[in-house]
Amino acid sequence: MSNFRRSRLPMSNYTTSDTIRYKTLSLFAEHFGISPARVNVTLNDSCIIICAERFLQPLVESMILEESHGALQSMRELMVGYLMPELCRYVQDDCGLKIETKGYDWNDEDLSCLIFMLLAEPAFLRENVPYPDQNKIHRHIAALTYDVQRFPEKIYSFWLEQRMLILIRDGTMTEVERALIEDGHCEVLRMSKRKVEKKRFCEEPPFGGTANRSLKGVYLDWVFPHDRSVLVYVFGSAQTIAPH
Repeated sequence: MSNFRRSRLPMSNYTTSDTIRYKTLSLFAEHFGISPARVNVTLNDSCIIICAERFLQPLVESMILEESHGALQSMRELMVGYLMPELCRYVQDDCGLKIETKGYDWNDEDLSCLIFMLLAEPAFLRENVPYPDQNKIHRHIAALTYDVQRFPEKIYSFWLEQRMLILIRDGTMTEVERALIEDGHCEVLRMSKRKVEKKRFCEEPPFGGTANRSLKGVYLDWVFPHDRSVLVYVFGSAQTIAPH
């Protein structure tokens, strides 16, 4: 049974995504005085993906041009980190969807932020829905991961509404990374891993002819307590239809 059918509210999937979208817009406006130009919410019985586009556009663009990447990263982390607890409470208490883990990442190309929430007992753990070249994509992701740390113990993946390919890697942390986390250096580790890993995933996408469309963005974050990472490829208009 999906999480939506177990929801305490009599909402359709569309209505649930719409209410989360409005709540995200209102939280940005309430706390920072301005909302992103656009917020899209996509969800299934595994996860919720919130994409906020072109937030604080003039300020962010000027910081990128001035190469103030450290200050920009800190500002983004503080802003989204500040909103996340309230947004997660809304999703759980008002929408009736239990969240197990969450994370977020940014894309300078279109000034977007992607927030992901993995639901408790997600469908991808119970069943695998195969799609063309899934094994090939998993092998490529595993090889890139091994180049910078170690082979993942497990990789899960699924398409979300034909625009996003979600890849979850479990069991990639090294002993050095575990020691850094134990010593309280999670954010330094996250920034360093994003700099190294995300560059590799952007430079060497694993698709070939599998996704005959433009790649809009790559988003990556880690859930350190679970030794899990979430990698999201976001595409433009599809020229071929991918399974979902």
